Amino acid sequence: MSDTSDIPDLSSDARTKVLIAEDDTIVALDLQGMITRLGYDVVAIVDNGQAAVAAARRFLPDVILLDMAIGGGVDGIDAAREINKSSSTPVVFCVSSPDLALLARAKEISYAGYLLKPINPDSLATTLDTVLYKYKLEKRAELAEERYRILSDNCEVLKNFMDAGLTHSITWKADAGLVYTSDGSSTDVSFFAPIREQLISLLSRVTNDDRLATVLKPSSCDNQFMILGVRNPDSQAVSALVIPLSVSE
Repeated sequence: MSDTSDIPDLSSDARTKVLIAEDDTIVALDLQGMITRLGYDVVAIVDNGQAAVAAARRFLPDVILLDMAIGGGVDGIDAAREINKSSSTPVVFCVSSPDLALLARAKEISYAGYLLKPINPDSLATTLDTVLYKYKLEKRAELAEERYRILSDNCEVLKNFMDAGLTHSITWKADAGLVYTSDGSSTDVSFFAPIREQLISLLSRVTNDDRLATVLKPSSCDNQFMILGVRNPDSQAVSALVIPLSVSE
């Protein structure tokens, strides 16, 4: 079973944990004040790269603000590289000036963004909001993919439908209508013609807390269709699987 213990809860009910790695005490304290006023928790302030790596492992922050040119023998880029080996926590570099050599090295690693010093509250708030929102969506996607992989590996019925190309996926949104896909590519929309209006009626009534599971029996054809769907709370789009069923004589 998938382990979700390392996926942070970034909802409004859980205060986001921020690690500050900055060797300028005044800058670090200024950042701490801004972060606290934004409603986040500063779990630690460290002043060198090695301490940043250790603090990331100890406190498991939701985001790390890391001075790219931090002192102590291990600069921010090397520290971020070490952090990335054991964690997917987003790293935001704080940069005093556009150092081309450092920026070129930064391309070799994964980081979420950067802030130019002096950092103002608006830039900090926007960056943190964007980084944390993207991180949350990525974690949700990873979890969904893992759950689907486990389901498809262990559920022979679903695997059979998917391998045979019989399962069609659709997405419905109030302002965009129905989008049809099959195996990741467009499919003939005439396939859905007998149930189009019933589908729209069904999907438009799905709420954030609903799970749709039903069988449609159109009067215009002999086929029946199994519909499984769920609404995405962020995009408000309803995603569904449509499986045509043979009617027994």
